[in-house]
Amino acid sequence: MKTIIFYRSSYRGNTLKIAESMKDALSAELVSIDSNPSIDLSDYDLIGFGSAINFAAHDIRLQRFVSGQYLKGKNVFVFSTRCRPFLGAYHKHLKKIIEAKGGIIVGEFSCQGFDRTGPWVLMDGYNKARPNERDMFKARLFSEKLRWKLHPLAFVCKNPIAGYSESIPIRRKGSYIVAGNKVVFLNTSTCIKCGKCINVCPMHIFSLKDTALPMDEKNCIQCRLCADNCPTFSIYIQESFLNGLRIALRESFSNKLQNNYKAEDNHH
Repeated sequence: MKTIIFYRSSYRGNTLKIAESMKDALSAELVSIDSNPSIDLSDYDLIGFGSAINFAAHDIRLQRFVSGQYLKGKNVFVFSTRCRPFLGAYHKHLKKIIEAKGGIIVGEFSCQGFDRTGPWVLMDGYNKARPNERDMFKARLFSEKLRWKLHPLAFVCKNPIAGYSESIPIRRKGSYIVAGNKVVFLNTSTCIKCGKCINVCPMHIFSLKDTALPMDEKNCIQCRLCADNCPTFSIYIQESFLNGLRIALRESFSNKLQNNYKAEDNHH
């Protein structure tokens, strides 16, 4: 998923810290609008815009920058750092601009940031040491959830079964040929047979046939190590509470999961 993040962080670097956390989680390009960038956004799947909140809205320069972008049909998220403990309607104006430009708002994030203006100079600043490590962790978590929400296989798994390969259901969407039943889905069209999913999966879900296949998805514990390590973004885990509950019950009442975890890598 090709992603770019535009930001303005002109005061204490608060917004830049959050933008950098998001950049790492999304493998995104990070661009300051202070450089007056002129970038063709047509190839990007996800676009982020963020700044500090100034006078109950995003930075006016960011607003003007967004107003000049062509966003029709683009997935867009917004983020901010703010002085006050509650976000309120501070994102409202920027979101209106994005929607007016045809963008689709897919998420928003905000956290507190250090402020030493106005009355706060009397106490040498407010929100000292913010954003902190917890804020940056939340920003990364937000980004990971966003990446998962927009995964290209997120909707393919709902398509009807078109056939079977090694007893694994096959679904199709365009050029995608996706193997998987209910939990683990692998795009065999983009899989490069690198074997990373086989090597990192603690539960030995995958087997290498003509391509890698999720042969034992009933043992999937939703750790997402396979998806996070896939170089071609070809694996999707359909996470759910019910699947987590099923795993917890199996662990409580049988030793099959423990035995599968202890199995040697050459089990398959």
